[in-house]
Amino acid sequence: MKPETSYRDQKAALRKSLRQQRRSLDPVQKEQLDSAIILGLTTLITKVKPSCIAAYWPFDGEPDLRPVLDLMQRDGIRPALPVIFDSSSGPSMAFRQWSPGAPMTRNRYGIPEPSGTPLINLLDIDLVLLPLVGWDAFGARLGMGAGYYDRVLQPFAQELTPMRVGVAYHLQKVPRLPAEPWDIRLHGVVCESGWSECPTTT
Repeated sequence: MKPETSYRDQKAALRKSLRQQRRSLDPVQKEQLDSAIILGLTTLITKVKPSCIAAYWPFDGEPDLRPVLDLMQRDGIRPALPVIFDSSSGPSMAFRQWSPGAPMTRNRYGIPEPSGTPLINLLDIDLVLLPLVGWDAFGARLGMGAGYYDRVLQPFAQELTPMRVGVAYHLQKVPRLPAEPWDIRLHGVVCESGWSECPTTT
């Protein structure tokens, strides 16, 4: 069996298990965990002092960051959200500015995204909050499998900016993720227990 095939099978099985665990969280418990995550993110943002943050809209049981978007607006930080579009090389991702009341449409996955607002260049984004399915202490991230974040962040793989911060529950942490060369590593993760810094090389 080729290594890439083995990795693909391992990732698929792990993705299925972790998504099920995340979706099985009790609503009251999830709300408590989300509140702790928001507190951790607020602390990190206060320390980093970014002028523009790319966040995400919650989907499939992910931590709900919508209160953080409102806090950004209050503190004068420009929020951006990912948008999916078709390009000549296939499905791609970019970031559009978000503000309360901005028009939103659902993409091919049913996730709301800004419509008609200005595109924001990644060079202008200081911090990217990445959704994820699984993570490990070495900065490896398991996503949903489409590879959007890996492709869009590849030119910045060896850079400190934009800062790549995973957002997840501690239950999504695993001892070691099967990683491939094109997988973008995280600078750190915020979960309900706070900020965990990760090495970007192994």
